[in-house]
Amino acid sequence: MTRTGAGRPRDPAIDAAVLAATLEVLRETGYFGFALEQVAARAGTTKASIRRRWPVRQNLIIDALTTVLVTPPVPDNNCTRCDLMQTAKLLATALHERLPDGVLAPLIADCSRTPELRQRLVDVLLRPSRDAATTAVRRAVDRGDLLPDVDADLLVDILASTVYQRALLGDTESLDVGKLVDQLLRGVAVDYERLVWISRQPAETRHLHQG
Repeated sequence: MTRTGAGRPRDPAIDAAVLAATLEVLRETGYFGFALEQVAARAGTTKASIRRRWPVRQNLIIDALTTVLVTPPVPDNNCTRCDLMQTAKLLATALHERLPDGVLAPLIADCSRTPELRQRLVDVLLRPSRDAATTAVRRAVDRGDLLPDVDADLLVDILASTVYQRALLGDTESLDVGKLVDQLLRGVAVDYERLVWISRQPAETRHLHQG
């Protein structure tokens, strides 16, 4: 049990049941058909109890989606091209396979009306993947693979926004991450052909070609 302010202690088991039920309802009814009554019935609790825990419905949905998104590790393949491709693939897979269909776009639209909700959605759902990719880009700049004046945040925004756009349109499966990454690298790589060559070497020997 954990206590949040005055009143009864908050039961983690009920929280977990509500979050799991929220995902089930979202997968079955979509965002616009989502109803707290259905969540309460599946979680074995009451609508009033859910509202005490999550007064704002969007925060409940954000927390539920967070339970199926894994914070990605910073890619480190001794290969800039491989790192960026891994980042894009992990993000596309998470958005396509883990999140319920048709939820992200209306959730973003709803949260965009309230600065606090918009910021929380970014911090909880989007920033972890973005931070991992930014670290990988900065590492590539430091080892001389990318031009020294590359804006890591902007480059990641370009990469991630393409994946997010496909996800919002329900079209991540057709995204060719190789073409996307290569298009970006042609503009920012110190030696694009060398990066392609390194990416085609055995993983265990790539470190020998750095520096």
